[in-house]
Amino acid sequence: MKANVFRYVVTCLMLVAMAFLIASPALAETEFTHAFEGPDVTDVPLAPLTLEAADVQPLELDQLVKGKQLKLDNLNADNTEYTDSSIHAVITHDVVQFKDKKGKQKINCYIVRVTIADPTQIRSAMSYDDYDNTKRVKAAEMAKAANAVAAVNGDFFKYFHDSGYIVRQGAFYRDKSNGQRDVLLIDSNGDFHVVYCADSASIQKAVEAFPEGVKLINSFNLGPVLVENGEVKDISQSAVALAKKSGDQFQYPYRMQRVAIVQLGKLQYAIVECNGKADASSGMSVQVFAEYIKDLFPDALVAYNLDGGGSTNVIFPKNVKGKLKFERIHKNPDSREISDIIYFASAEE
Repeated sequence: MKANVFRYVVTCLMLVAMAFLIASPALAETEFTHAFEGPDVTDVPLAPLTLEAADVQPLELDQLVKGKQLKLDNLNADNTEYTDSSIHAVITHDVVQFKDKKGKQKINCYIVRVTIADPTQIRSAMSYDDYDNTKRVKAAEMAKAANAVAAVNGDFFKYFHDSGYIVRQGAFYRDKSNGQRDVLLIDSNGDFHVVYCADSASIQKAVEAFPEGVKLINSFNLGPVLVENGEVKDISQSAVALAKKSGDQFQYPYRMQRVAIVQLGKLQYAIVECNGKADASSGMSVQVFAEYIKDLFPDALVAYNLDGGGSTNVIFPKNVKGKLKFERIHKNPDSREISDIIYFASAEE
């Protein structure tokens, strides 16, 4: 009798445990748990930064014109926030856990949210300020020369000179678009537009559709588009994944270090970086990276993939013993010198 009671109790406990497991499933694919560190965050989704309305003088578009000189007093104590009357930028560190097809991972990610007062404050710079000079430099050096509040590597457009539709700071350089890339266009309002499988005709059509008086200021030719209007894109159907002659389509399914630029709202942006290793043992596939950005910013207008791996460079100023220094937020050991950056500048005198 006692044995029967014991078996009955054990059976009930097992059923309760099974019910608990069913009600509390393991981490599913593209489900993320976050541990944030930063001056203003507690949970997802992350909110775009606010900036009080400020009357600032627009910066000139010329490639040689840089941002206004930064001030040490505008940095917070731990070098994770820069604020003046024209710009607000904040770094958030995220220790994220998730599951992909290869199993569970726990990696470091960094998010830089930026809000600016004027569209001319989102800018591009190229190595040696010269399209014809293909020498590469450290991203931090370009960021320092530009007085960047925050900067991220671009698309390595000067490396081979073999493809892409290139406009930088309003100046046209080349059109060798071939339909094998999604192209990002940034207009004179600071708004992002994307052209899928971009060729000359589709890019021209997109530019002609800009509102009256709005011009193309910068274009980028890596991609693919990760998120548009809050919708995660199917990377397996992207231009680069389907291109038969694409030299880098192999890397998209693998775990790697990734970086993207995101428009969150009017003059509100984010740079998102996930860490990873060159041997594909850690990091995110492009599809998982897209899902991660969607998790952070469900209403993102556009998230666009930039050149990851060793090109990944996210730069932020630091107060080091009373002197201003420009350094990578995460010191990727595989980091390489690059040809261009996208950066956010101060317009405060």
